Amino acid sequence: MGLERFLNPKNDLAFKRIFGTEKNQDILIHFLNDILKLSKSPIQTIRFLPTVQIPEVAVQKMSAIDVLCEDQSAKRFIVEKQVESEPGFEKHAQYYAAKAYVEQRGKEHDYADLKSITFLAITSHTLFPNKDAYLSQHQMLDIETHEHDLVEFNFSFLELSKFKKKKHELSNLIDKWDYIKVDNLPVLLDVPVIFLF
Repeated sequence: MGLERFLNPKNDLAFKRIFGTEKNQDILIHFLNDILKLSKSPIQTIRFLPTVQIPEVAVQKMSAIDVLCEDQSAKRFIVEKQVESEPGFEKHAQYYAAKAYVEQRGKEHDYADLKSITFLAITSHTLFPNKDAYLSQHQMLDIETHEHDLVEFNFSFLELSKFKKKKHELSNLIDKWDYIKVDNLPVLLDVPVIFLF
């Protein structure tokens, strides 16, 4: 097998080819289920959606995300790879999530029909220097009771700069995914990544 069969997932085109195509949708399903810990209500099928977010007003900025899809219950998932450090990237994440949420409401839809948005960012740099964990998950909680009443927005950040485990230290699927994303293993185009484990 020649080297041209391998892709570096940090490259934009390679990332979209691995995670954003119908041919490789099983890879994305496994990845989301594992990283987001969706074992109680796993994604079974996905449908890819347009990744260009067109503004309603011409003077507003058009934006593009790496991967946007929805599962069998129309919950939406954004997967964004960020190699370069960008000040305010966490605001960038919230903006894209909010925009994807609003874009669901068409003339035939009511507010009650809006489905949740999960934003998953994979960053090469450190976003939250005060956190030791390489995976952090964020939701809106009631300040007093910590109840999760507003369930529409979820954010997960994989900070690859914090992932330091060696191959023999990998203890779960999340570790193994991150080991691949840090470029310690090649990613094969035609073989679901799960088989590398």
